[in-house]
Amino acid sequence: MAVTAAFVAPAFPVAAQSSASLSIVPKRNYTIEAGKSVKDKLTIRNLDNDKTLDLTLRVIDFTYTDDGGTPKLMLDEDAPQTTWSLKPFMKVPETVRIPPKSSKTIDVSVDIPAGHGAGSYYSAIVYSSGSPDGGNVGLNASGVTLAFVSIPGKVNEGLKLEKFGAYKLAAKDKKPSYTSFTMDEPQNMAYTLKNNGNVTEAPVGSITIKDIFGREQTISEVNPNKSLALIGQTRTYTACIKLKAQEVELGGSKTETKTCTSPGLWPGYYSAKLNLLYGQNGNNTKEIVGSASFWYMPLWFIIVLIVLVLAIAFGIWMIVRKVRNRTPQGARPKKLSRKK
Repeated sequence: MAVTAAFVAPAFPVAAQSSASLSIVPKRNYTIEAGKSVKDKLTIRNLDNDKTLDLTLRVIDFTYTDDGGTPKLMLDEDAPQTTWSLKPFMKVPETVRIPPKSSKTIDVSVDIPAGHGAGSYYSAIVYSSGSPDGGNVGLNASGVTLAFVSIPGKVNEGLKLEKFGAYKLAAKDKKPSYTSFTMDEPQNMAYTLKNNGNVTEAPVGSITIKDIFGREQTISEVNPNKSLALIGQTRTYTACIKLKAQEVELGGSKTETKTCTSPGLWPGYYSAKLNLLYGQNGNNTKEIVGSASFWYMPLWFIIVLIVLVLAIAFGIWMIVRKVRNRTPQGARPKKLSRKK
């Protein structure tokens, strides 16, 4: 059995991920040298006012489901172990009981054996109110903490640019897609990367958009959430051409969020350049460069263009007609008749 959970990695803030009754830390990052270990503590909160929370904990592997940030949790007991698994090295308590409106701190340890290869390794700690054999996962109180371990050393890094260009987000029954011609003002650029290495990667860089008059707009936050491309994953990253900051009230406090807004593009042809950098600490920084182009032709502009072309054509026709009417009959060249 495999389930999916909303995931943007490693963009999780160190804050609680909450369900109806459970609040946990959604993500942990560790850097551990081969032959060494890390001991950590995770706090679990029971948000229910009346009921005691009995949880089953276990470490499972996860992979990706698509080119976005949605992982697939491998919940079956006989699920094959991934090459990046932390299951053999991570230990957590099997069960925990938390009284109403209380919290418990659990011990987590990660032991990396000596001689283990450098790279990225990751698994998930699943908290469920179901049975410990994995047959049932409680939906009333369940959650996941994703654990990422980086083992320093010489690694294989290989991000490949698959696609780059203007991007339409999913809307109603339409799937997200790249576009080279659009009648709606584009608000997003996107790029798709294939991770052929043995480490997770979080690219950084910029996108520069230029119109036919040479005016430029630069997108400096091409990976604003520091999202990861998992091992073997083909991942699509989107970035707003222009950001708008606004305050949102959440839980009685105000926080500032950024959303896409109209970039104020003029109709016409645009070219775009992508410059990305990626690389793990201790390894050479690598660069990815890409280029793309698109036409932005809103319906009103197309109508104006058609009317303008028709007006020019009509004007030319009128001029030709007047010239012909003003030419004297005798001045017109006579048609030569063929001799029989």
